[in-house]
Order: sequence, then C-alpha cells, then structure tokens
Amino acid sequence: MTEDSQRNFRSVYYEKVGFRGVEEKKSLEILLKDDRLGILPPHHESHVQVMMYRKEQYSDVLHALKVIRFVSDATPQSEVYLYMHRLESGKLPRSPSFPLEPEDEVFLAIAKAMEEMVEDSVDCYWITRCFVNQLNSKYRDTLPQLVRGDVMAVVGWG
Repeated sequence: MTEDSQRNFRSVYYEKVGFRGVEEKKSLEILLKDDRLGILPPHHESHVQVMMYRKEQYSDVLHALKVIRFVSDATPQSEVYLYMHRLESGKLPRSPSFPLEPEDEVFLAIAKAMEEMVEDSVDCYWITRCFVNQLNSKYRDTLPQLVRGDVMAVVGWG
C-alpha cells in the first residue's frame, strides 16, 4: 500500500484543497509527551511499574468480562473497551443487549479513533479511558451534540 492510502482520508483531502493537515499520530505523540491527559505519573522512575499494574488491571478486567460472558473473542475491541470502562466505573448493564447511552456512543467513537492511532490494546484502552474522563470533566455539556464521526473533528484532530 502507498503511504497516501494508509493515511486518514481527511488529511489527503485537506492537502488537495490547500490546507496543511495535522497527522493524528504526531498529535497524539505530542499530547503524550506533554502528558496533559494524566496517563503517566509525574515521576519517571515509576512509569515501568505503573504500566505493569495497568497491564495487570487490563487483563483482570478483560478476564472478568469473559467469565461473565459479557464479551468474547468476536466482540469488537472498541466495545470491549467500553464494557471494561463501564465495569470499572460500576455502570455495567445486566446484559450487553441493553441499548447504549449517548455517552457510550461518544466513548465508542473515541475508542475507534484511538484504535487507528495506537497499536497496543492496553495503551489504547488507557488513553481512551483518560481522554474520555477529561472530555467528561471539561466538556460534559457538549457531549450530546457529538455524533459518531465528528468526535475527532470537535477535539481538533479531524
């Protein structure tokens, strides 16, 4: 595949019409270096230990969801992240067939966008979780206005 076919279609379109686009991976790398999302602790010595704990927590929560048959290997990864987040926050519904809340739609949209930028599933979950928590704390009033495809545009990455 060529480099253009792997890039976000919006970036190619913006370049064609004369706008210099922002690469999502570069933007994410800059955010992670600044660590504005609170993903990593301030003390660099503890980063390895914290990441180990997060991987263990990810594995434990995923295992719990599989044991109660809430997710399977066929469940889309973004939905797995959503159910993990809901389980950790004490808001897991009784069945996966329950209708999604509007905030769940926002979470899924962000998770799908993050999946395109982050290769590791543990990192993707934690970045998505922290991003959604920041979004909820700062922009809660605007969340119902977000539609599936426009989340990244609203936060400035589209």
